[in-house]
Order: sequence, then structure tokens, then C-alpha cells
Amino acid sequence: MHEIGAVISQSRQNQKMTQEEFAARLGVTPQAVSRWERGIGMPDISLVEGICRILQISANQLLGFSGQRVVENNDAALEKEICGNLFAEPLSIEIGSGLIPCFAEGTKTDLVNRERRKLVGETGMLVPLLRIRDREELGALEICIRCYDRVLLQTQLERVDGTTYETVVKMVFEQCRQHYDEVLNKQLVKTLADQLKEQYPGVADGLVPERISYLTLERCLQERVRTQGNIRDMIHILEELESQLAAED
Repeated sequence: MHEIGAVISQSRQNQKMTQEEFAARLGVTPQAVSRWERGIGMPDISLVEGICRILQISANQLLGFSGQRVVENNDAALEKEICGNLFAEPLSIEIGSGLIPCFAEGTKTDLVNRERRKLVGETGMLVPLLRIRDREELGALEICIRCYDRVLLQTQLERVDGTTYETVVKMVFEQCRQHYDEVLNKQLVKTLADQLKEQYPGVADGLVPERISYLTLERCLQERVRTQGNIRDMIHILEELESQLAAED
């Protein structure tokens, strides 16, 4: 338990994040992070993926398992940087150096989760964890919003003030809403299906993924997003897919 906490603490410091900033990005309380790092508690297994993504470490590193090296020397920082950039993120925002202080303060708030709650309540669109990183190549007040490395929006802000962080976060969520058919992936679909099973077990049990694969459901939801901009009616969406299966039998 203490070893996992030590890995979290060291990796967080390597990323130059405070406990409060890390907690805000992960969606937990700073007190929870403090308990993990002091070895008197452990994160829930459902948080492992998010922890690894934010800290740019592998699950093997977090859990203390040795893995294959990807650099010739023992430069852990370089290895972490390389591994952290192996895969494109579903949704990420890159910021210029002039916005770092603003985001450092902003991530201490619950704004991202409030916007996440608002969007899912209006459209059923579950937003993935948002990766935020600074890029030297950008102008001081420039931002770049990406979906799997494709640039959705790149713009230069005129100034930084007390509303800048909120303005940028709202930009990110608006881009996510407009391009959710691209953001959506099988992991998000599985989470949606699991939640549906938990709340309405008679709807999806034995259907997803047993008869309707996550990929098939993903394609259906992508089309629904493109045509209607809303996937909250998951119950009827699955019933329609089940009817199509019955008609084909």
C-alpha cells in the first residue's frame, strides 16, 4: 500500500502538480490523495487508468511490477515522457506558458466536473478524462484542443483574467459536444453500457456485449450523435438494436 502511495507522490511531483491539482484532475478530494501518499489508504481500482494517464506512468509502474525498458539508459524521466506520448488522447488541451498559472489555479476548482455533469445531463455524452499539458511551441496565450491528435480548435487568447480558465474549459466542452462522434470510443461505450446495466438491469443484461458488441453500439451511438446530437435515450437505442437482431434471425 505504501509503495503505491510513494509512486503516486513521486510521479505527481515529477509532473510538478500539487495534491490539490492532481485531485481535481482525477475527480477525487485532496484528502484522498494525501491518504494514498501517506500509505493509509489505496485508490479504487476504477481510478487506476485515470491515475496512470494523469501521471504519465504505466499500471505496472503504479503497482510496482517491472516492465520492458524503452530507453537504453536508466533515464526514468525520458522513459516516462516517451511512454506518456505513445497514444493519442480522446480529448486534450495544450496551453502556452502564459496560461500555466491560470490553469494551475483553475484545476483546483470543480469546474471540469460541473461541465461534465451538465453535458451528460443534457445529451448523455460522457466526457473522457481531460488531459492538460503545456507546450513550448505554442504562443504564451495560445491554446490547442485536440481529439486523438486532430486539432479541433487552435486559437490565441487576447488576455488572461479571472474568467480565462472557465472560458477555455467551456470551449473544450463545446468542441467535445460538436465532435463527440469522434471522441466516443469503446471504453466510453462500455462505461455507458455498464451504467445502464446497473440502473436498468433488464435492458442490457445478456445483450451487450453478448449479442451487440461494444463496437456495434459505438457505431450506432456515433450515428445518433451526428443526426440528433443526443444519446440519453440509451434504453430505446438498445431496444431498436435488439429489434433489428430479432428481424435478422
